[in-house]
Amino acid sequence: CSRLSLTDILDRVQALSPAGHAIALHVQFTTARYLFQAYGRVWVEHYSQNGLVMHDPTVRWGLSHEGVRRWSDMRDEDSMGTLEEARRHGLAHGVSIAQVLDGSRSLAGFARPDRPFSGEEIAELERLLHRLARMTADPDGLPEEERAALHALSVVQTHR
Repeated sequence: CSRLSLTDILDRVQALSPAGHAIALHVQFTTARYLFQAYGRVWVEHYSQNGLVMHDPTVRWGLSHEGVRRWSDMRDEDSMGTLEEARRHGLAHGVSIAQVLDGSRSLAGFARPDRPFSGEEIAELERLLHRLARMTADPDGLPEEERAALHALSVVQTHR
């Protein structure tokens, strides 16, 4: 299998999740070593200003489970209406994926405006998340220029 670059992987993730995504790699406590976020600015600002991370069932699920879960299956756990707010901002259909690789947790949310994700799309997103987690597992093992590019992309993606 060919080795995809970080940008190739993130481009593919964006193609699969046209309403955006958030990928938190190597989360310790509540902080990610790398965060790639490509939701629309209006949603990101609304989410941040209203402290929705504290009430987001997709984040709670991802921090305590492994596997895949559709957002539509989390509605009963969404007492604060975060998923409905997301839907109103164009994130109509979503899926969360959480993985633990060598004891390090990574989690992600992916969204589409138009239809639920297919099983094939979810399987590909799982593979892409695993690949991202694997390639960033040992930042000291990366050449300096790749490490710098990774940090730059993380910031660009996060503040897009």
